[in-house]
Amino acid sequence: MGLFSKLFGGKDNAAPAGGADSLRSYLDGNLPKNYTQSKKYAVSIQEEAGKAAASITLDMLADGSDYSGFGEGDYWNLAEMESGYLLTGCIAEPPVPTDFTLEMVFGGGQTVTVTKKAGEDCGLLSCGGKSKEICF
Repeated sequence: MGLFSKLFGGKDNAAPAGGADSLRSYLDGNLPKNYTQSKKYAVSIQEEAGKAAASITLDMLADGSDYSGFGEGDYWNLAEMESGYLLTGCIAEPPVPTDFTLEMVFGGGQTVTVTKKAGEDCGLLSCGGKSKEICF
């Protein structure tokens, strides 16, 4: 904090407890290591009015899985299962109310996106221009 920042009614601009930094630490500490240690792992956090929106890129190949022979339905089913595990287990209790977007990158151009709003039990799974509601 600057020398004069508290003088003349200046405000402390430090992030509030439970802000983006604590959310990032929470995600890094609670997501499986195969995701967080991948070069493709990325987190983007937006904060507004005591709520956060976290966009997370997950490398689905990071654990050595091979998805050759998978069809569209297989990707949908696996993404639904994995997002349920992550959103209701690993990162179920973030330090601030958080809307999540998981971008699951399978390789070969196959990406599945799952979105879930804070406090809701259902979300949206999207792949190849198609979407469906899923519940966790």
